Amino acid sequence: MLSNTYAKINEQLDTISYRRHQLLIVCGVTCSDILQGYASAANVPYVSLSLELSKELLEIPVSKRGRKVGQLVDHIIKQQGSNIICFDHLELLFHPQLHQDPMRLLEDISRNTTIIAGWNGYYENGKLTYAEPGHPEFQSYTELEASIITVE
Repeated sequence: MLSNTYAKINEQLDTISYRRHQLLIVCGVTCSDILQGYASAANVPYVSLSLELSKELLEIPVSKRGRKVGQLVDHIIKQQGSNIICFDHLELLFHPQLHQDPMRLLEDISRNTTIIAGWNGYYENGKLTYAEPGHPEFQSYTELEASIITVE
């Protein structure tokens, strides 16, 4: 099963290399294990985005954090020194205090770097969701400039 999923990732990477946004979403509850394994097998940097972003945000006053998120994520990307990065643990991007649109942020950063992002949510009937309706971190997207692979 894993080799099949890795093959799907490689297929999608070939396809998205010609797009404006080079973003691949790996969606599902086991996406972390898959991303870690793929990153290791493909020799691609694996980054726990929430962990790295929280380190960067420590020195920034709470009132200014939302405006700095995009710059900080760019800085994290540059530190990796790679054209392809696996981003996992995106949870911090959804925190209401940061006032971010996580999908738009991922799309923006994927213009210059291919991003494989683990999405701990659901993709059904053309709709990508994170959290449950009514939850403060709930997000739902129907118009995406990303490729999506769903894993169990």
